[in-house]
Amino acid sequence: MKSRLKKILAVVVMLLLAAYVGVAFTSFSPRPKGEVCDGIVLTGNKGDSQFENEADVLDLLKRFKLNPIGKPMDEVSCLAIEDSLRGLSLVLRCECFKTVGTKVGLDITCRTPIMHIIDNKGKSFYIDEEGVLLERVPKPLYLPVATGYINKEFATKDLFTLASFLRKDAFWNAQIEQINVTANGEVELIPRVGDQIIRLGKVENLKYKFSKLLTFYKEGLSQIGWDKYRILDIRYGNQVIGIK
Repeated sequence: MKSRLKKILAVVVMLLLAAYVGVAFTSFSPRPKGEVCDGIVLTGNKGDSQFENEADVLDLLKRFKLNPIGKPMDEVSCLAIEDSLRGLSLVLRCECFKTVGTKVGLDITCRTPIMHIIDNKGKSFYIDEEGVLLERVPKPLYLPVATGYINKEFATKDLFTLASFLRKDAFWNAQIEQINVTANGEVELIPRVGDQIIRLGKVENLKYKFSKLLTFYKEGLSQIGWDKYRILDIRYGNQVIGIK
């Protein structure tokens, strides 16, 4: 019985070895001369990337003058493609490789933007879930928008803190549509429901401030109407000040 089991294991090992040798030979043997790249293919989890399809990536490669399509496969530089895409602030990781056929494969992992920022000079950028500023994203995103007097330090500290807080709270993440930063560094919020401005003030004590605002929503505005006040001030003390 043991002898028979040993023979079966030996056959399995030989088959696995033969399969490995075949794959290795195919993978590492020189490509036939004249093979031309006829496309790119995205691999990995597309949920980790802001690039929905191959056309999105191809547009970037064309901009970098690295479009591989139509080039001989042995002239396509995967290293140059990786370096160019990794140079984008949006891209966290990128691996480029040549497939067994005549395509170039790309496995791209992107950062996750959590807020869109437009400063008072009209410059547009994003901040991700780790507090990293991103120059651009390839497609429109449904995110809170912050406008006004915003510099990089304010964006990576105060706005990142606020964006992270909103992202973790389903109600406020859906309710707050826009954030405005005044010249003195205070924050005003514009909600989706209700026609008023919420004066948040400094980005501090967020849990406490939003808690008392939620209480006012439930016990106050639900009774007197959402359009009763033009301004809701939650900057000070334990009260919400309504200004008509």
